[in-house]
Amino acid sequence: MNRVFIYLFIGLLSITNTTWAADAAKGKELFGTLCASCHGQEGAGDGPVAAALPAEQKPRNLKDGAFKYATDDAKMKDLLKKGGMAVGLSPLMPAQAQLSDADIDNVIAFVHSLKK
Repeated sequence: MNRVFIYLFIGLLSITNTTWAADAAKGKELFGTLCASCHGQEGAGDGPVAAALPAEQKPRNLKDGAFKYATDDAKMKDLLKKGGMAVGLSPLMPAQAQLSDADIDNVIAFVHSLKK
C-alpha cells in the first residue's frame, strides 16, 4: 500500500512539473507577442521600444525579480489586467484585459522563470 502511494505521489509530481513547464512555454509565446517590444525577448528591459525611452521610463528588467508593485502573483495579475497607470505605475505599461485568467497565469509563470 505504501509503495503504491509513493508511486502515485511521484507520478503526480511529474505531471505537475510538466504542466508548469507548458504554462511557462505558453506564457513565453504571449510575452513575445505582447511584452517583448518593451521588456525584450528575455525580459531584460531592453526591447526595441525601450531604446527610445528616457532612463526614468525604461521598462523593468524582469530578470532581477524585484518588483515595485507586483510583489505576489495576485498583484502581478492585477497589473497585467489593468495596466500600469491603474495601479500607480507607468502609464506606458498597457493593460492586457483581452487575456484570459489562464493566459495571464501563463505569462506570470514565464516571468517567474526569468528570475536569476
